[in-house]
Amino acid sequence: MLSKVRFFAIVLAALTLGMRFAHVMEAAPKLHWEAELYFPVQTSLYKYFGIIGPIVQISSILLIFIIAYLSKGTKSFRYTILSGFSFIFSLGVWFLFVAPAASRIKEWTVTHTIPEHWNSIRSAWQFGQVGAFSFDFIAFCLLVSSILISQKDYMQKS
Repeated sequence: MLSKVRFFAIVLAALTLGMRFAHVMEAAPKLHWEAELYFPVQTSLYKYFGIIGPIVQISSILLIFIIAYLSKGTKSFRYTILSGFSFIFSLGVWFLFVAPAASRIKEWTVTHTIPEHWNSIRSAWQFGQVGAFSFDFIAFCLLVSSILISQKDYMQKS
């Protein structure tokens, strides 16, 4: 059972990391866009990120904590638990920086007016995504490390 949980945790963690990495890769060009280009992209492109992304990330966190529970007392436990908390920190960064900016951007679709300080909102969204990616990357590396450590232990016992 543990190997199946690990498999699905890695898949979901990789999908989470992939979504965040997409934001990182597009950040530099988007920081130079004018409002006329940035606004329609932000209000149309990320619809499914907001629907599917939370389900994927929260599911990966739950599976990681299940792995931690099932691997208590092993060398990989510490890496697993740190992975779960790193994904939680990523969500914290998202809630602190990206969510408020996304909310303001969503208002633009209702009011059809872009505020004068839209650059600061754009920066909060873009750099918040980069910060969240950093924690997701650390979390993914810790998760993979925990699995490699457990496999190494298993191979040495065999």
